[in-house]
Amino acid sequence: MVLKYQSLISSMTLEEKIRLTSGKDNWRTVEMKHLEIPKITVSDGPHGLRHQEEGQDHLGINDSNPATCFPLACLTAASFDEDLLHEMGKAIGYEALCQNVQVVLGPGVNIKRNPLCGRNFEYFSEDPCLSSRLATAWIRGVQSMGVGTSLKHFAMNNQESNRMKSDSLADRKTMHDIYLKAFEGPVKAAKPYTVMASYNLIDGIYACEHPYLLGDVLRKRFGFEGVLVTDWGAMNDKVKSLQAGLDLEMPGGAVYFDEEVKEAIRTEKMDVMVLDQSVDRILELIFRTRNSREEMLSEYGPLDKESVDREKHHELARRVARESMVLLKNEEGILPLKKENKARILVTGVLAEKPRYQGAGSSHINPYKVTSLLEGLDGRHIPYKYYQGYALTDGVPDEGLQEEILSAIEEDDIILVAAGLPDEYESEGFDRAHMRLPKQQDDLILKLTKRSRKVVVLLYAGAPVEMPWADSVSAIFNLYLPGQAGGEAAVDLLFGEYSPSGKLPETIPFRYEDHATSEIFGVDNYEVEYREGIYVGYRYFDKAEKEVLFPFGHGLSYTSFQYQDLSLSRKEIRMEEEDEVIVSFRLRNTGPVEGKETAQLYLERVNQEGYVVKKSLKGFRKISLKPGEERNIEIRLRTEDFCEYDLNLEKEVLYEGGYRIHIGSSSRDLRLMAEINSIGIHPDKEPVPEYYRKPVEKPSRRDFERLKGTWVGKKQSGKPYTVDDTLYEMKDALQMRIVMRILKRVLTGATGVKDENDSAYKVVYSMFMHTPIKRLSLLSPDKMPKYLGESIVHIANGEFLKAAKKMREKK
Repeated sequence: MVLKYQSLISSMTLEEKIRLTSGKDNWRTVEMKHLEIPKITVSDGPHGLRHQEEGQDHLGINDSNPATCFPLACLTAASFDEDLLHEMGKAIGYEALCQNVQVVLGPGVNIKRNPLCGRNFEYFSEDPCLSSRLATAWIRGVQSMGVGTSLKHFAMNNQESNRMKSDSLADRKTMHDIYLKAFEGPVKAAKPYTVMASYNLIDGIYACEHPYLLGDVLRKRFGFEGVLVTDWGAMNDKVKSLQAGLDLEMPGGAVYFDEEVKEAIRTEKMDVMVLDQSVDRILELIFRTRNSREEMLSEYGPLDKESVDREKHHELARRVARESMVLLKNEEGILPLKKENKARILVTGVLAEKPRYQGAGSSHINPYKVTSLLEGLDGRHIPYKYYQGYALTDGVPDEGLQEEILSAIEEDDIILVAAGLPDEYESEGFDRAHMRLPKQQDDLILKLTKRSRKVVVLLYAGAPVEMPWADSVSAIFNLYLPGQAGGEAAVDLLFGEYSPSGKLPETIPFRYEDHATSEIFGVDNYEVEYREGIYVGYRYFDKAEKEVLFPFGHGLSYTSFQYQDLSLSRKEIRMEEEDEVIVSFRLRNTGPVEGKETAQLYLERVNQEGYVVKKSLKGFRKISLKPGEERNIEIRLRTEDFCEYDLNLEKEVLYEGGYRIHIGSSSRDLRLMAEINSIGIHPDKEPVPEYYRKPVEKPSRRDFERLKGTWVGKKQSGKPYTVDDTLYEMKDALQMRIVMRILKRVLTGATGVKDENDSAYKVVYSMFMHTPIKRLSLLSPDKMPKYLGESIVHIANGEFLKAAKKMREKK
């Protein structure tokens, strides 16, 4: 094995090499001045930098340098615009350059398996094609500035509850066709400098030490050559991780793990070349980013935190939000509103004044400024009257607040309702309890529809919500979490300065119970059964022939588009050839205003039998057309776009037969169709349960076990506790009460908040409660000593004498 930095590595001691594989602190690698190895800095930031300099808040919740808060992935995915994501990534890369950050930790491409995942706002879509294409563009944008990225979280990380110990169980077809596919494209096409391994287990093995996923899939099949880094505090066994292909532990684990690596090499349980290879990759990252920074500085000149053109980046954030917001409903053309219209505009909802523009957790940005909906209206000199309408809580509806707006309504008034989820509903660290808005918001909207025929709802939420009022309101605008310029972007669209062009990157069902995973998500947070298999999002609703409130890919415009003249560049495709099919069609703007349309291409296998989806997204193009303008559109498909994972052959194959190519405006608005023959293997009758042939009902555990070919047993936790257990698992032990009281005092001080309902506190509290003691020292303030963690375990087990002995030994 040839190492690029062999000479430098040979000059390092074993201790130095091991030390380089652990972070210096939360955000920096180890510096070794005597070897001329500089440190590099990493920063959270899928939608903007959350850069913490040395000496700032260790926990990473409250204190970070100001930066542009761009729209979140839940919204940018709705743009279906790769060029836009590239431009946004480039701006984030520039800000990283200005703050001397070498790696931005993002993007997140985990599939939205269930709408209640607390971190869905940080991820793109329920669809791997869309997630993959947009992530690729974003990575290329950031890395064009000489700044690295960290594609995350690899893999099967689709919930927040018990994320440190949950075991994701899925069949291989589901893993490869859905969850790993979102990572494959960016790794191959964009070559991110790093990939971040997730907290959870996969089939009983931690993601950070999974030989098949890290070695066989990521390193060999996907060809990843960069640094594989743990999620923060995700290390479980460093020897196994290094042997599986992982390189860098963050934020650093000298307490538990580094000595274990030294001992494994001393006893020849691990070859020192495994360590050397990881060190080589880390050195390549360090020197590559440092050299890239020097090249960029020679082009852009000296840069510091004040070099960012804040107004320019604010305007970009506004444009990204504007291109992404989704008009879900527009009855009788109530939108766009006319500035000269004499009808009064009444605005209600506290979110119009204090918008929820980002999520809680590690991606929380300290923005330069934030504009609300009210400020957007004020900036355009649009007259309105504002009424709070509700309190942003779960409490009993405030009749006084509701009556204030209800009594003010006159017959022709237009009501703009800003509704959405409070911070404490969705966050990193925990999942949502349900898919509903706070009850008082639903109550208010329903009451408003009885007083007015012109109610427009603007939704602020990082994921779908139930809409019991959807049939009664005139229009619904889904703003998701729109970043710092969301208020201005919304007003731009409401008043027709631009035509909406966002498309839903996920399905919105009528009710949560309609979802394929509604009966199993969050029920067992130890063994997480992916019983639904490949039927994720629209793939389930299509195959089950279920009606939905708003389908994947849906989004209205102020104009209309005509599709015609579909043609294919070839009549068949073969597995053994590097074939490419050029799909051509014409798109015409048949409406009154300029607008953008996202044409979507779906593949459907002909003569479907067995374990196969009805159709899947394989390409898209977003096109701007003036009224009456017509253009020829091309979307290219490669052989691999037609391939699927075969459970029997355990590899991706092209099946014999043929495919239908559908072109349309959404997954359920398909306008054109053509067929192409495929020359490949004959599909065997896969031995799968009936549910996976036709998913009408919900799958049972027995169905899942037969599909997966293994028995699924329920894990138990309890005494005797070990350092692999969590505070959450120990909290009910009688003797732990004083420990829990002390923990709450420590965390309120560390987060700088006093209210335990504050989202910042809830994030950190959840993180601490669900982190195994063995790894808690990595995340705790001032690094909790090893002896203290072991003492807590003894206390939970009622072994007070052992705990006291540990404390005496330390003294």
